[in-house]
Amino acid sequence: MSLVIPMVILMQQHLAAEGSTLVAKKMQYDLNSQQPFYGVSPEKRHKIFQLAIAHTSIDNIEDYHRLLLWLWSGVYREERYLALDAGEYYPEYQTIASFHVYLEMLETADNVDILDRLVSNLIGKIMLQDKSLQRYLIQWRESDSVWLKRASVLAQLHHKQQMDVALLSDTILYLAADKSMLVQQAMGQVLNAYSQIDFTFVDNFIKNNMTLLTPLCRREARKLTMVVNSTVD
Repeated sequence: MSLVIPMVILMQQHLAAEGSTLVAKKMQYDLNSQQPFYGVSPEKRHKIFQLAIAHTSIDNIEDYHRLLLWLWSGVYREERYLALDAGEYYPEYQTIASFHVYLEMLETADNVDILDRLVSNLIGKIMLQDKSLQRYLIQWRESDSVWLKRASVLAQLHHKQQMDVALLSDTILYLAADKSMLVQQAMGQVLNAYSQIDFTFVDNFIKNNMTLLTPLCRREARKLTMVVNSTVD
């Protein structure tokens, strides 16, 4: 039996012991999630994860993949959070060889609480290792799924100096008329993040496309602008 299975069971046992039915119901309600919760706070979840990595050493990429997928397939939401915790914890396995696992997780990512971390911290990171993978961003922005559209933008959130500015611009303009708040918010967030690298580009992009970008997108993107202006004043 893989050592990963006892590791997952250990986490599940501690989640069950630390869980609260009242907290679980509130978490489920707040996120409007169909998936049940144990009702475990992020702080307690972090301690459980620390116990797990002390219990079992993940020393090869196959066990890394098993750990992520077993946790992701769990009944409770906190197990998906732990899958993301584990995914982010082992940078040595965040390589192109793990991309298919992240894509499998993305297929069932159904809310901002898990999609945003998965896409911006893992999938987006791999796309910088192989720029040909950015073709997925074009596919996703053309999807009927609001989550894939959001993913097509947020995957670029942490690209900083390595940002493909042409792709970012094309994606935002392609989705500019999308009516989803989730998509509009994501576009503003990425523009806001990139403005810390190239403020002039973002400022000019917003000005030049003022009639195309929604007020929500512009507000999210301009948050840093307002901070800079208030500092100057």
